[in-house]
Amino acid sequence: MAKEGWGAGRGAEAVASYGPDLVGISILSTAYLPARDLVSAIKERLSGAIVVVGGPHVTALPEATLEDLGVDIAMVGESEHTFPQLIDRLDSDGSLESMPSLCYREDGGFRQTRRADFHPDLDSLEFPAWDLMDPRAYPDKPHQLLHKKFPVAPIITTRGCPYDCIFCSSTILWGKRLRTRSPENVLDEIEMLVREYGVREIHFEDDNFTQKRSHVKNVCEEILRRGLKFVWSCPNGVRIDSLDDEILALMRRSGCHSLGLGIESGSQEVLDRNLKRLDLAKVSEQVDMIRSHGIAAHGFFFIGLPGETEETVKQTIRFAREVRFSRANFSLLTPLPGTAIYDEFVAGQPGKLDFRTLNFFTPFPIGELGAEQLKRWQRRAVLGFYLRLGPIAHLISRFRLSQTVKILKALLDYT
Repeated sequence: MAKEGWGAGRGAEAVASYGPDLVGISILSTAYLPARDLVSAIKERLSGAIVVVGGPHVTALPEATLEDLGVDIAMVGESEHTFPQLIDRLDSDGSLESMPSLCYREDGGFRQTRRADFHPDLDSLEFPAWDLMDPRAYPDKPHQLLHKKFPVAPIITTRGCPYDCIFCSSTILWGKRLRTRSPENVLDEIEMLVREYGVREIHFEDDNFTQKRSHVKNVCEEILRRGLKFVWSCPNGVRIDSLDDEILALMRRSGCHSLGLGIESGSQEVLDRNLKRLDLAKVSEQVDMIRSHGIAAHGFFFIGLPGETEETVKQTIRFAREVRFSRANFSLLTPLPGTAIYDEFVAGQPGKLDFRTLNFFTPFPIGELGAEQLKRWQRRAVLGFYLRLGPIAHLISRFRLSQTVKILKALLDYT
């Protein structure tokens, strides 16, 4: 099991200790450089092993990833079924030509096969191998840092997003049709985590956990029916316009204590330009409703989206302060591969993007605001929001003493 603070070398040594013939690595764009270092270290120690890469970054840029990493095979899209098929095919020395969802080297170039259909039945997928990543051994540093209880375990109950926000790459991996696990399947995994691993908090990391009202309702009711004792939150964010009093009351009764809310901008013009279908005029009332149920409201904002100006940034800062968010994130625009923003401003321009900048803190100027302006406005947004009694009191009430160093390091990203 990998440990916090391990570099590529120690990670590769741990992998090599198993003596594998094949190594699979899933890559996020925001973790591309560490993944590249890990691939290089593994190739040095396991020269005879096949390295297969997949995940969101690879799905968006399969050929470019193979070329840059110097590996032979990339898996595109969902791979729970196709990866075992690939292993069987390689084990039998079969041709890769008829295998779906692959990109591989052939005759000095690359060949990409047809993409497999999205999994229609998420219940048919096995649970993650939690015995290999025991939540009790996790660092006290979950998504968005703050939580109420520990250990924490993340799970996903849905895939797919019907929206077209031009800054999001979710649909390239999961597609646009929302697919859901059954509430029984979801709670079977949670019950296993609670009983076998002592998990006390669940983080639903779905892109759209509350999008389908019947889904979140049935999951909450199944939590209550089983009488399991844990709390939960949605740190990845939910659609604020998918919530109402009845569903919030049920969420609270089943253990919800915090919701991330993807607002993105305090300018309706900027939201419309970026195809974020959200009516800002309704947000304040919705946030008050969330808080009235004893649930913290965590607002997510971007600075530097297409159409951004100094005036729209000021609108965002004012909006975040005026609405009663418990806390807020102010990220700089990051043009993730697989997004319309990447296609418009980066693709076809070699050298335009340094992957070290895909971190939500390094400016990527695409409009009238330069890099220094963007960074300065990000700092102003953070300070303007948190240098107030309410947000500071909320932070103090939520973070654990063991997290102090981690939180201070996270704050340095804004400097």
